[in-house]
Amino acid sequence: MPLPGLLCAAVAAGCLAMPAPAAPQVDVTAQRGAPVIGGWFGNWHPPETVAQKVKDGRGVLTDVAIFGWQFAGRSRPVCALTFHSGCVPASAKRPYESAELAASWSELGDVRTWVSHIDLDAARSGQLAGVLRHNSRRRDLIATLVTWTVDLGADGLDLDWESFAYHDGSGSWRRTRPAFVATIRQLAAALHKKDRMLSVTVPAGAQPFTADGRPRSGSGYWVYDWGAIADSVDRLNLMTYDYSWDRPGPIGPNPWARQVVRSAIVQMGRDNAHKIVVGVPLYGKSWPTPGVGGRPRTIGKCPAAWRPDSSADLFSVTAADARALAREHGTRPRLDRRTGEYTFRYGERASGRVKRGARTRTCTLSRTVWFSSGKALVKRAQMARDEGIGGVYAWNLAGTDRGMYRSYQRAIG
Repeated sequence: MPLPGLLCAAVAAGCLAMPAPAAPQVDVTAQRGAPVIGGWFGNWHPPETVAQKVKDGRGVLTDVAIFGWQFAGRSRPVCALTFHSGCVPASAKRPYESAELAASWSELGDVRTWVSHIDLDAARSGQLAGVLRHNSRRRDLIATLVTWTVDLGADGLDLDWESFAYHDGSGSWRRTRPAFVATIRQLAAALHKKDRMLSVTVPAGAQPFTADGRPRSGSGYWVYDWGAIADSVDRLNLMTYDYSWDRPGPIGPNPWARQVVRSAIVQMGRDNAHKIVVGVPLYGKSWPTPGVGGRPRTIGKCPAAWRPDSSADLFSVTAADARALAREHGTRPRLDRRTGEYTFRYGERASGRVKRGARTRTCTLSRTVWFSSGKALVKRAQMARDEGIGGVYAWNLAGTDRGMYRSYQRAIG
């Protein structure tokens, strides 16, 4: 799950000494006719990768966000991420940025830049929600986020607060939701006074919507209350990916993504539809293929009671890695036209045991891969245009190339 737009594309030593320029005044509502095409970089991507990928998208790419800050507990609600994912020491001269990701926004031309504040750590479940419910702590958090965004020279702040959905438990949502909504409204107002923008990145949920687009009662990640924050935020980024998680399946099937978009329009209101941005998965996953009774499927001779060890874990792949994996095993990915994604199976030698304490035995484990390619961005951009929403945002931009942007230009113009 993400410092903004491309903090110092090359991060040279000379760049570190440059003061971050003030962000231009940007009125998102005045750009309703200009489609957004952007995405995120994780803080772990080398600056040279960020620089090259932004260069590839010149003339097409409108927005870039980089994971820059994270929630590190009640005592450090905002800390700057380093290239190695740690936090910059509190004594740092410019605490809002790490040396590796020091900003030089002039490198980006007219690309809008966003810094993402993330809360993804399961070990701190419930802590950010507690901060939001505490009035003085919430005020301090808002003041820090606004000051750091302005000092960094970013055009906007992006909130990627996923612990509410994935770690805190739905039993906490009734208390968290009003605190979250109050925080978003206050933070947006404070940022707008400084001519900065606010985006909120939200998980979509597997099947949280009824036929008319409204949230299904008791289902979906209703803690984020899209409708209540609609008038405050400048962007609502829909994470329309990770549809399949515990078993093989599409990463972000197009029919589901369209359903999520239409629900967001219903909840946000047609007047706010231009704020909605649909996510694009530029990655895939490899799972052990399920067999009879939930056992992993094997190829060839193998004892029925055999169970693989940790080598059978789920893992993520880029589109390029997935194609290379298919070539390595002599197979070809098949396009599933309904979902718009590719899939294939292959066999992998894996160690395991028939029962606890038994000797290790090697069998051929069947694995299933689903992945999304650059074509997904074009399809989602067409969807965004058809549904009248703001545009698309990719996770993540490290998976892009010039060919993808050329395809976008041919299809969208």
